[in-house]
Amino acid sequence: MAILLVLAGPAHGRRLSRKGRSSGGDICRGADYPAVCRAAVKGQKNPFVATQVALKQLISSTQGAKKSASKGGKGSQVLGICKENYDDALDNLQSSLNKMRAHDKGSFNSYVSASLTDFVTCDDAFSEMGITSPLSKNNARLRRMASNILYLATLWR
Repeated sequence: MAILLVLAGPAHGRRLSRKGRSSGGDICRGADYPAVCRAAVKGQKNPFVATQVALKQLISSTQGAKKSASKGGKGSQVLGICKENYDDALDNLQSSLNKMRAHDKGSFNSYVSASLTDFVTCDDAFSEMGITSPLSKNNARLRRMASNILYLATLWR
């Protein structure tokens, strides 16, 4: 019976302390995309700071995606739709950063989720036209980053 109680304890003895810091582990291990998360948080241990770092990186990556959509090429009409979606995503991400600073977690999550939808909508526009999206790999990366940010926000104290 005592053996079962030991096995039921926290995995590897890692959990969050009261101040929101990881007490000896990888802050990204519970993320949907741990490798992407680790690259974004750059060793941060505080979940709030890690979220902020990852969010700023997502904003920068979204700006890069918008530039790619502005280049034109195959499906240029749809690229215009994607550019609008990236503008919306950037507005949502900036709003989420503001809500984070105001410690409004509910609104923060709503804005990050809205940006995630913007990335999906871009690919959907290509799909509806029967065209393979030249931005699909980039959008998949942006969705992974946004998903990880939503995960990191669950660790805030």
